[in-house]
Amino acid sequence: MAKRKLSSAELLRGISALKPYPAVLTPAQGGYEIVFPNFPKLTAYGVKLAQAEQAGVDVLSLHLQGLLTEGHQPPKPSDPERLIPDEDEPLGTTMTMLKPDKKAIKRRLGLEPAERGAAMAATLGRVGKYR
Repeated sequence: MAKRKLSSAELLRGISALKPYPAVLTPAQGGYEIVFPNFPKLTAYGVKLAQAEQAGVDVLSLHLQGLLTEGHQPPKPSDPERLIPDEDEPLGTTMTMLKPDKKAIKRRLGLEPAERGAAMAATLGRVGKYR
């Protein structure tokens, strides 16, 4: 069933209401894999832990952005205290809460105002070129 397109104000409200989601980080061959209990098909990977977490934030943010732009309400994040670890999880598996990058979502949707200094710097660069 197709949803109606949300207004900018509705998108902004939806983005501001986004909460952190639990993510399971599992050591994998040559790095770390991230899976989200709330989104079973959503995964990310990174060679280093920090890279994996950033990849997780990026993929989570893009997924939530897609849900919002399609007019769907994202699911409520699972309570990490109620999640039960798998007995087969490799040693070193941990769970963390990843916050969606609200600013990046707003920027990609054209809802974030452009930085004031960026236009000025571009203008100064062109002016300085002709001296």
